[in-house]
Amino acid sequence: MKRTLSTMLIAGALIIAGLNACTKQDYAPVPSTQPPTAEQAKLNTVAASWVNDGTGIYRSTLANILSNLSIAHSSSVSVYMQENGTSTLISGPASVTYKNHPIWATITRNDVVINYSSPEGPMPFQILHIEVVIN
Repeated sequence: MKRTLSTMLIAGALIIAGLNACTKQDYAPVPSTQPPTAEQAKLNTVAASWVNDGTGIYRSTLANILSNLSIAHSSSVSVYMQENGTSTLISGPASVTYKNHPIWATITRNDVVINYSSPEGPMPFQILHIEVVIN
């Protein structure tokens, strides 16, 4: 009888110890992984050196402005002119009128060229603040 009682006490202690070891643990939820957001690069510069091509189109070439940037095939380059706190896209599909004449930007591999058409006379400005945005 003593033997049975001690066996039952030992078995009961083992069961209680085992049940205490199996307590519920709270786990933090696994965070969802999202692709990193695309980084945006902004370059601010001034177009100040203008050359007339002989037809009344003045060009200011921002040479090698894009050469130090890692631009992927899916990246887009946008060129804005800035005046009085307003940014105007000039690299869109059509030119923009600025001081009664068209202005537009063209983009090559490393350069940005600002074009301004003023066939009847000199340009009405000397410098233009430019922002180049890469998405």
